[in-house]
Amino acid sequence: MAATRLSRLQKRLVRWLAADDKRTRGMIASRHPELAAALPSAKGNMSHRLRCLERQGVIVMTRTSGGKTESVHLTAVGRQKALALSGRYE
Repeated sequence: MAATRLSRLQKRLVRWLAADDKRTRGMIASRHPELAAALPSAKGNMSHRLRCLERQGVIVMTRTSGGKTESVHLTAVGRQKALALSGRYE
């Protein structure tokens, strides 16, 4: 599978998730409302970009029984992308 380019917003999302993952030492999944609050200018476009990242295997979204996104976390592929983006993520 060819490498998929990330949009500017997707890069911001991956960086934020990587920082949150590092802050919580991977023990707590990032909450969707916190992500939306951290990137308020992207609110209208965020759901679409998150679904694209999920299809690419970069993130996993946990949903409520009603289908609303509850939490988001990086996969191993997502951590590799974060490392490539920042050069510092471990």
